[in-house]
Amino acid sequence: MGDMIRWVVLRVRLYRPDRNPVRRRSDRLEAVGAVVALALLLLSVWPAVVVGRMAYDNGTRAERAGASARRTVTATLVRDAPTTIAEEHVDLGAKVEAVARWTGPAGRPMTGPVTAPAGARAGTRVSVWVDVRGVPASPPRRHGETVFDTVTAALLVLAAGAVVSFSGFRGLRCLLDRGRYAAWDAAWAEVARRWRRA
Repeated sequence: MGDMIRWVVLRVRLYRPDRNPVRRRSDRLEAVGAVVALALLLLSVWPAVVVGRMAYDNGTRAERAGASARRTVTATLVRDAPTTIAEEHVDLGAKVEAVARWTGPAGRPMTGPVTAPAGARAGTRVSVWVDVRGVPASPPRRHGETVFDTVTAALLVLAAGAVVSFSGFRGLRCLLDRGRYAAWDAAWAEVARRWRRA
C-alpha cells in the first residue's frame, strides 16, 4: 500500500502545474495529457452506469417474462434414464435426457425428453419447467444472472474507457519522448562539436 501511495505522490508531483523554469514544453504537454486521460477515465463512469442500468432493466424484464411464461410440472419417467451418452459412461446423478410423461395445459397428457438424473428408474418423478404450451423449456432467468450481467457490462465499459485513456496517454508520451530524444541528440552533438573545436 505504501508503494502505491508513493507512486501516486510522485505522479502528482510530476504532473502538477507549477512555474518551474527547468520544465520543458514537452513536460507541460505531458502533464496536460495526464489530466485529459484522467478526465476521460472519470467520464467513462457515466456511460458505465447507463449501460449497467440498461442491462439491469433488461434482465429484470426477462426475469418477469420468464416467471410468467413458465411453470414447473412433475414428470414421470417412462423408461430408465441412460447411464451412457455417445458410448461414454456418465456418473450417476449427472443430468441426462430421458423420456417422461406429464400433464400439459387443459389436462392433456404429454410425452417427451426431459432432463433427469443418470440411471434414474422408470416411474421416477422429476420436476420440469414447461412453457405455456406445455413444452419443456429452460428455467426462468435468475436474479443472480441479472446482477452478474449488470456488473460485467459496467466493468467492460469502464475497462474500455481505461484502455482508451491509457492508450492515448501512452501514444502522447511516445511522441513527446521521440521529440525529447531528438533534442538530447542535437544537444549532445552541439556539445561534441564545441569540445572538438576546443
